[in-house]
Amino acid sequence: MKLYAECIACQINIRLKDIEKLIYDEDKRVEMIKNIVEKVSNRLKNCRDRYDSLCIPTVIATDLFRYIKHTTGLSDPYRELKKRANEEALKIYREIKQIIESIPSPIDRLRIAIKISLIGNTLDTGVAGYTPPDINDIKNLANSLEIYGDIDPIINIFMNANDVAILMDNSGEAVFDKILADVLKYMGKKVIAVVKGGAFQNDITIEDTVDANLHESFDRVIDTCSDASSIFLDEVKPEVIEILNNVDVVVAKGMANYEYITEIENMLKKPVVYMLVAKCRPIARDIGVPLGKAVVKIGNNF
Repeated sequence: MKLYAECIACQINIRLKDIEKLIYDEDKRVEMIKNIVEKVSNRLKNCRDRYDSLCIPTVIATDLFRYIKHTTGLSDPYRELKKRANEEALKIYREIKQIIESIPSPIDRLRIAIKISLIGNTLDTGVAGYTPPDINDIKNLANSLEIYGDIDPIINIFMNANDVAILMDNSGEAVFDKILADVLKYMGKKVIAVVKGGAFQNDITIEDTVDANLHESFDRVIDTCSDASSIFLDEVKPEVIEILNNVDVVVAKGMANYEYITEIENMLKKPVVYMLVAKCRPIARDIGVPLGKAVVKIGNNF
């Protein structure tokens, strides 16, 4: 996804939120936000235009969050928040799984599992001006969620696939992605979870996978060996590239994966399924859906 003007303000605002949470000295806060503004400004100066790969919004976000971690000395500032999110989601995971297992039609089970996975994407603390719902509202959302996009063609893609890689997004959300993995595995598919190697905001890392019991639902869980917000191809370990080359379909969860992978999806040479809630105006505008709506979308290559 290309850079929008609003992305610049969002980058600064969300990092200010981090600073206010982690730093109590106001002089230090001012120094850090000044450095962040300078970092953004310098990167924009080096971009030819908004189409330059240096200015992909989530590439900028990765750079700025790395600065937060380095300056505070905290390798995972959201660790406790992520742990709580996974624990809370697991409290209702079994109930949701039992409800889905009671549905006789495999296609209907898959359709509901996609909806649950999308609802999980509402549990995001990394978007300026957005407040995620309470975990206890998830079951109610399942009844009211309207999905925009390519739901029937995507179901066909899943039905015809043998191997599926899911690029995971937030903690908490990852527990609801387990539902999708459970359904796909029941249908005989091999399902691989790709998680972060290091901390980026509240995204699930390889360390967090124990809290979320990911190994229970996925055939394999692998980390990128990077703390980048998405699968930056120049940073991930070769094993991840091999997996992406060999699976039949790649599922990209969340906005950061949408922002990055839409720029490199032609290199993957297979269907890419984007699953997210458009929680900011640039994403909604880029996809062409109303703000706040859940979206499933097939990449432009297929």
